[in-house]
Amino acid sequence: MLFNLLFFIITISVVVVFHELGHYFAARYYNVRVERFSLGFGKVLFKRTDKHGTEWAVSALPLGGYVKPLAEPLAGSSPREAARAISQKTPWQRFVIFGAGPFFSFLLAIIIYSGMKITGTTEPVPYLAQPAPETAAYMAGIKGGDRVLAVNGMDVQGWAEARLALLEPLATGADSTLLLQNPNGATREVSIHFPKVSGTLEGVDLMGQAGLALMAPKPRVANVLDDGAGQQAGLRHGDLVLNAGTHEDISITDLISFIQANPDKTLPLLISRNNTELSLNVTPRAEFNENGQATGKIGVAFSGQYPTLTVRYGIFESIYLATVQTFDTAWFSLKMLGKMVTGQLSWKNISGPIAIADYAGQSAQVGLDKFIEFIALITVSIGVLNLIPIPGLDGGQMVFCLIEMVRKKALPEQVQEKSLMVGYSLLLFLMIFAFVNDIARVL
Repeated sequence: MLFNLLFFIITISVVVVFHELGHYFAARYYNVRVERFSLGFGKVLFKRTDKHGTEWAVSALPLGGYVKPLAEPLAGSSPREAARAISQKTPWQRFVIFGAGPFFSFLLAIIIYSGMKITGTTEPVPYLAQPAPETAAYMAGIKGGDRVLAVNGMDVQGWAEARLALLEPLATGADSTLLLQNPNGATREVSIHFPKVSGTLEGVDLMGQAGLALMAPKPRVANVLDDGAGQQAGLRHGDLVLNAGTHEDISITDLISFIQANPDKTLPLLISRNNTELSLNVTPRAEFNENGQATGKIGVAFSGQYPTLTVRYGIFESIYLATVQTFDTAWFSLKMLGKMVTGQLSWKNISGPIAIADYAGQSAQVGLDKFIEFIALITVSIGVLNLIPIPGLDGGQMVFCLIEMVRKKALPEQVQEKSLMVGYSLLLFLMIFAFVNDIARVL
């Protein structure tokens, strides 16, 4: 719990502070006085005022931060100082100041994705497993051992890139074109039709439902126990099991299940040792559990490693691909929100801070790169959320500015106040709803 909370605080602090920096720099550019830039909320623990009159503060509740610009001219201030209030700026200037926060959110994602693509990541090669009958992949003619080269015309190198390219068509039920290469090196294109999805996506494996999965690695002998059935059959460390009985190109999971299901039965194995194929016979010994059921054991530990490659790009290509990925992710988020508004997806898909904390902790446990990638995903979500035209969010304020530009005058103050009340009420409702969803997931 504390582990998740720690990485939640890190995530929110990085994402929100970077977002607020956008507002800060835009305000400074248009000579708006920023009264305070706070890291955290609540009681101020430490503060320092710079030469521009901005109070930089660290507050007690470390859940993001905020920027406080001068809203209205102070009583008795000079014309020059009065002009530094945000209310005295043109609608376009205020539009830019409000929009700079979401822009910086997207910018942070581009920086993170660019850095990951420049430094490179190790990913499994996207060799596909044999799809189950009646799945979308099976109906499209995909075969076990096919390698994904491109999705909808976009080249992919590793499995993570393939999954990312397939995320939107899987979630929206769109048709996709896959460029595949079979084990003999021949290439072909297949069109795959993904079914429409509805309800909640919580815990749903869309890739698996479509019949798309990584081909399981072949089993390799990692350790052989003395006097075990495997040693007596002639198995050695490093042997690669190709076939078992009638199972060709058997996976490590299928091999273990095959051995366990056949106690005291002689099983033929085809192995590869030093690039030479050998035939062996192994007889699993029966071991009985507390219920008296027999399970086959051969005294061999198997390992399986997916073939991997390093996915890396040059600087300019990385920046381009990172920008595309950022805005594809943002557009996908908007589509999912639209589906929830129209009732095609359940509102239970909305996550709150508890879920974010859980995902932050899980990604950190996997590795630093996954945690940083998670931060990129959250900063895109923050950018999209703040662009929604709800009064009280940046998007709502930007709409007010656009209306003022068209009307040549601001909306009546009473209209703005009532709009803000409605907006804040809606945001409060969404926050409560997200908390309820999070609690339901935990329970």
